[in-house]
Amino acid sequence: MGISISSVSHSDLAPVIELWNRVNPLDAITVDLLESRVLLDENFDENTFLVVREGQRIVGFLVSTYARRVPLGDHDPKGERCWITAFGVDQMYRGKGVATQMFSALFDKFRALGKKECFVATYAPGYFVPGVDSKEYPAAISFLKKQGFEETYRPLSMDAPLALFKVTRELEEKEERLIESGIKVRTYTRQDLLSFMKFLEANMPADWVRVSRANLRDLARGIFKPDQIFIAVTGEPGSKNGEVIGYCQFEEAHFGPFGVAGKYQGKGIGTVLLGRTLERMRARGLHNAYVLWTDDAAARVYSKFGFKETRRFSVMRKSIA
Repeated sequence: MGISISSVSHSDLAPVIELWNRVNPLDAITVDLLESRVLLDENFDENTFLVVREGQRIVGFLVSTYARRVPLGDHDPKGERCWITAFGVDQMYRGKGVATQMFSALFDKFRALGKKECFVATYAPGYFVPGVDSKEYPAAISFLKKQGFEETYRPLSMDAPLALFKVTRELEEKEERLIESGIKVRTYTRQDLLSFMKFLEANMPADWVRVSRANLRDLARGIFKPDQIFIAVTGEPGSKNGEVIGYCQFEEAHFGPFGVAGKYQGKGIGTVLLGRTLERMRARGLHNAYVLWTDDAAARVYSKFGFKETRRFSVMRKSIA
């Protein structure tokens, strides 16, 4: 079998999407999603988006990236990481070394760029899912392990119905106790901007800060609403609007992320933020909420609000130094 491996070109996009949707049916995409998550990503490099051909037919693809233009902060502290966000091989060509050759070519490129470790599939600015679905794609996990990848952790996604959601009296009592202690949960206002960003940069992962910046830019353009963010504030001397100590947000049916400053955790702030946010989502007419990526500790909190595990993923890592 004579195959060739090359960087993606514009004419490859339609056949890549067709192959992608055929071999990864649970994670099918559209051209809009490919453009927004991959081609328009600030770190996109066509040389790390590979396609495999036999003659004129595309029989495999491999989407990967690295911090080419924009540093990723604590997501890539030394600038030595790279990520594979999607890959697939036509059923007829599996077991013939196509994927192995494709991965080998990619690792050669990343080594030349000085990268030392590769992850599947946790590239925060543009991932499709947080790893490989261990139930849906067991063959992919088996292949990755043969390539030297090891599982590092197992995040999950969760979904919850909202049509009948309502805030319980227990949650209202928690909120009342917070108010008595000087903490208030409310919707974000544009006067909170500086305090909100200060809180995020001091307490949240770099990618969460990036997401919030993007949403606040959209707010300034009128395509994101202040009531899509709830914040917890506490009055502090010299702070007119109060110090932001926690937040929660949603984008359509996508819930989160949400977090609370370390010294204020354990007071029920996150529970109230979560409940009030879901209440607002239902009021906006949303019938469901989903969390694409969380861990088992947070899942216990989500489960109290009707969230159930939908999928389980394996995050894989390999040293390529």
